[in-house]
Formats: sequence, structure tokens, C-alpha cells
Amino acid sequence: MSKPSSSSTTPEFATQNDYSDILGTAMPSPPAAVDSAKLSAPAQPQAAKTRSPLFRDPWSDSGELEVPQAQPLQIEAEDPWASDTSPTPQRFQAPARQPVAAKVNSSVGATQQPKQPTQPTQPTQPKQPIQSKQPTPTLETPAKAAQIDTSAPSVTGKDLALKYCDRAKKALAAKDYAQARSAYKIAIEWDPTLAIAHSGAAEICYEIQDYEGALSAWDLAIKCDPTQLDFYYQRALVHKIFKNYYQVLADCRYVLERDPERSSVRWLNAVALVKIENYQVALASLDRHVKDFPRDPNGYCYRGICYERLDLLPQALVDLDKAIAIQSGQPVFHHARGRTRQKLGDFAGALADFDITIDRKPQATVYDDRAETHRCLGNCTAALADDDRAIELNPKFINAYFRRGLIYTELGNLDDALTNYSMAIDLDSEHTNALIQRSWTYFRKHEYQRTKRDCQSVKAIDKFCFWANYLIGVVDSLSGLHHSAIKNFSRAIELSPNYVSARYHRGIVYHELGERAKAMADFEHARSIQDRGLERLVDRDETGFYAEGLALYQMGQSEAARTVLILGALSAKRFNNPRFHQLLQSKIEELGMASGEMMSESNSCDLSGQYS
Repeated sequence: MSKPSSSSTTPEFATQNDYSDILGTAMPSPPAAVDSAKLSAPAQPQAAKTRSPLFRDPWSDSGELEVPQAQPLQIEAEDPWASDTSPTPQRFQAPARQPVAAKVNSSVGATQQPKQPTQPTQPTQPKQPIQSKQPTPTLETPAKAAQIDTSAPSVTGKDLALKYCDRAKKALAAKDYAQARSAYKIAIEWDPTLAIAHSGAAEICYEIQDYEGALSAWDLAIKCDPTQLDFYYQRALVHKIFKNYYQVLADCRYVLERDPERSSVRWLNAVALVKIENYQVALASLDRHVKDFPRDPNGYCYRGICYERLDLLPQALVDLDKAIAIQSGQPVFHHARGRTRQKLGDFAGALADFDITIDRKPQATVYDDRAETHRCLGNCTAALADDDRAIELNPKFINAYFRRGLIYTELGNLDDALTNYSMAIDLDSEHTNALIQRSWTYFRKHEYQRTKRDCQSVKAIDKFCFWANYLIGVVDSLSGLHHSAIKNFSRAIELSPNYVSARYHRGIVYHELGERAKAMADFEHARSIQDRGLERLVDRDETGFYAEGLALYQMGQSEAARTVLILGALSAKRFNNPRFHQLLQSKIEELGMASGEMMSESNSCDLSGQYS
């Protein structure tokens, strides 16, 4: 565990480079209620606070914590997007110990109080002389136990507890964790209200990776002395290991309300805000951090990630360029910049950053991001190879299965796409994007019942999902369920007013029901959205072209209608949707637009060759 920050030393955050799970998919737990008993317990007299300098930084791959004073940090940080299968820290299992004379039933940091010696232990009770016949705990060798004279009439339980704390600190300095842990246990037996004993026990638990024990011990230390702000900070660090980010924020807020200038706590607070995706609020803390520590590249990286997630891409690029200028070659900085460049359309720059990241620290997430860049460049072979490698590195990497499903969809390989979407859903039953894509795959395979079933599952998870309502509307429309189709198209329009395909579809259904005025109103509204440039052309698919083509025909624009219907047929061919391709070709012929020049264009487009 890290040392407390000091105004005379390099701030603690300079060595705590935690980039794990910034964009994790798992939702954090809601904030837990604060135990008022822990915050209201009276402060107990306490020996001078000491902190061990031996604790490891839990987010570094190095051993003991070293705080550099001037040179840029050479860190080996975790990647911010490596979050799919982060293991839960395992509870430390202490090795079997030899039987001892005195039985101690409580573990370090446990809430159960051990059986006390006959010596009074509560500081509020009158101090009684210790009789020479008083038995002494014998968890250690008699020779060492004899160094503490319990026959002196002025020695109290608290005095003995403090002596054992001193012995524990010496053992800790020598890295004799078993001896240190034993001494702290005895100290807690002599005085269960001594905060320094519980805090020392927490340090030992942390050092031996018994993180559950560390949390329990910090809880007891805070209950014994709630005035020690460092206890809250250290507890927040342990909560961070368990990804309990709301508890991290609660402890950090408690400290900052009483000491706003604690830069290490403010940094940890900002990190937790990023973890729970509260990027806008995190920016305020990161702005202060960058101002106070302009040579810390981590501040620029985290702020750049916030800007990228808020789609403030130019600002993100400036910050990430700055982080790399301060500390070049850091894989996580290049990974973050690669994602930003990809969003900006600089695919060559993105590939360069991803290549550097993979060369220095290959991770499944980086391969998946590079796969997306290859997919955007139309290089599906390279994209598949990268996602295959990502899954090889992490067989439970949900996003790699999802991305591979998208690639197979674009290649028209619906069976392999369906397999990969199903794998993603098996790993995360509430992966709405995978459910939506699988529903589209079922639609293109003409399996309408499964299409609606997946869409209904999405609506149960996210009632604001536009695509689930839209696709159910399409299926109902094609199935002749006009009123249900109108209901679902209306909900889709409510959720995404500028998506013209839903309006065109609803207008077509109204026209089939003979409600021409409503149909024309939808058609005109959709056209006005297109004229104002508010439509996202990237969202167009065969169903959208189909509805728009029919609408244009009803509006008397036959030439435009047949062009759009041809685009729909080509789209259906691209996505290997033979049923919809045939439907479009039938509509072209039914509406009398397939003769003469139109028939020639149809043949040149090879509308039916793939399905002969």
C-alpha cells in the first residue's frame, strides 16, 4: 500500500497508474449506506501514526513502491480497456501453523472479539495492577514473550498492546509478515479499541493480499478512530481493487470535505469518476490535477479519455499527444490515442498507435480495436485475424465475439455471424447490441419469430432502444400486422425523431390502411429531415431503402423511387438477404418500373444472379 502524501514529496498518484477497467462493461454497485456507528464513535487516545514504506503499489507490476522525485515515471500500467475478465482478488489463505498454547479465535481484521485475558482491556475502566500470576498470550516463543514484563503493577492492557504494535512494526520492517501479523493479533487482544493495531493489521492483510481482511481491518480502525483521514484513503485504495468505485468515491469525498488539498485523494476520486463513466464531473478534478502537476502524463491521459468519451475528439488528441510527449512509448497512451484517431477517421494513425501498443504490450482489447480499424478500411481478412488473436488471448472477451460477428455480417456469412453473436450473448445475456445484431441476422434468414423474440428481450432490458421497436415494426408490417406495426414505428420515431426509415415505413402502413393524409404527412416529414441534412446515411439498410422507394413512388417520383429500390436490392444482396432481395425485385416489377431502361439497369446490377 502506498505511503500517505506529503507536501514535501512527489504526490502519490505519480506511482499509481491504474488504467484497468476505465470502460468496463460491468455496472458498479449502487453506493452503500454509510454506517453511522463508524462515523460517530469517539476518538480514542492513540500512539503516533506510522505508515510502512514497504507496501507494493497494487496497480504496478513492480515490487516495492518507489517514488521518483524528478525523472518521468517508467510505468507498466494496465490498459484502460482490458476489462472483460478482470479477476476478483482471491482471499489470502494463510498457511497452516503449529498448535500454540493459547487459543486465539479471531483473525486479523475480524469483527469477532477474542477471549480476553483476565486483565481489564477497556481504557474506560479503572486500571488494575497486573498480578504476577497473570497468564501472558503465548502465540510466540517464551523467550520473546519474556521481553515484555507483565509483572510490573503499572502496566495496563493498552501498554502491552502498544508494545506489541512496536514489535509488529519491527517485524514488518524486516518483512517477517507472519511475526508481524501474530504481534498485531496479540495487540488487538490486549486492547481491541486501539486504532493503530487495526491499521497495522490492515497493512499486513494488504501485503499478503488478503484484501477482504484489509477492508475489515480498516473498518475497525475507522470505528476506533474516525478522525484519521488517512484510514479512509487507504480503505478507498482497497475498495478500488475490488472495483467498488462508489465506495471509493464515498471515502474520497469524506476526506476531501475535511481536507480539500489532499492531491492523492483528489486523484483517486477522479479515477473513480472515470471508472463509473461520469466523465463530465471527472474533468473538473483532472483539470485541477493537470494544473498542479503539468509534468504528470497520467493526468493528460485520463483527461484525454474523458474528452474522447464525450466526443470532444480534438481536445482528446491534444491531451494524448501531450502525454506521449512527456512519456513516449507508454502502451496505454498509444492505445488511447489510437482509439481517438480511429474516431477522427485517421485510420493510418490509429493503426500506427495500435501497432506500437501491441509491440510493447499485446492485449486482447488492442487487437480488437485494431480489428475495428481494419474493418473500417474494408480489410476484413486482417480484421478477422486480429479478433481471432484477441479471442485466443482471452476466450471470454465478449467484444471480440461481437466484432467478429459484425465482420461476418458484412461478408454475408450469416451462419458464422449468428454463432459469434450467440457466443457474446452466452457470456452476457444483457448485451443489447449483440441481441439486436442477432435479431437482424434472424431477420435476414427469414426467421421472424426469433427476430421478434430477441427484440422483445432487448426491450425488456432497455425500453429506450430504438432498433428493437423499429425491427419489430418491420416484421409486423411485412406480416400484415398493421396496427402493431404502427405502434412500434411510432415508438421508434419517439426515440429517434430524425431516423427517416421509421417514418417512411409508418407512412407505407398508413397508405395500406387507406389513411392517405397520415401517410403523406409521414412522407413529407421524412423528406424534410433529409433536406435539412439530419439523416444518418450510415444507418441505411435494405428495409430503409425499401420503405423510401415505395414512399417516393406514392409521392409521384417514379425515377427517384426506382433508384432507391435498386439500392435496396443491392443492400439486400450485400447482407445475404435473398427473401428481401426478391421482395424488392417484385415491387419494382409490380409498380411497372422494370421495363425498358429499368430492366437494363436491373440486369447490370445483377439483382438475382447470386440467388439463382
